[in-house]
Amino acid sequence: MPQSGVLLVWPHEDTDWRADLPAVEAVYLELARAIAPREKLLVVCKDATHQRHVSASLQRENIDPRAVRYAIHSCNDSWARDIGPLTVLENGAARLLDFRFNGWGGKFPAEQDNALSASLVAQGTFGEVPAEHIDLVLEGGSIDTDGEGTLLTTRACLLHPTR
Repeated sequence: MPQSGVLLVWPHEDTDWRADLPAVEAVYLELARAIAPREKLLVVCKDATHQRHVSASLQRENIDPRAVRYAIHSCNDSWARDIGPLTVLENGAARLLDFRFNGWGGKFPAEQDNALSASLVAQGTFGEVPAEHIDLVLEGGSIDTDGEGTLLTTRACLLHPTR
């Protein structure tokens, strides 16, 4: 099954990016410019005001609004790969896995991040794709798989006592 899109959690003033927000947003706009012509883009915004800001920024960059979908959820951080759902295929059908996220071993607040996957599912973001909460801490970015049964990780991430 091919990739169906890219999830970006857009940074905002209530994240660790606050001090460098203009520079970080410029990078996110570059990402969106590179992704939108090739893939659907799902952008998570803090609230409706933030969504209007992001939408206007993307329009100024001539990004086709038909390539972008929005979801509303306030996150503590913006590392979508660590905090978002993981998609697996089971008998040819997609299924979403929602692991617990604990802010990289409790280093940072993560309550909002940990609720992202459930919020996206509740908003119908993934249509009828079933989701399963797994009561196990996992940073999604700490694993990589080829879809053929091979999984790569590091001991520092996966086996760390607090992560």
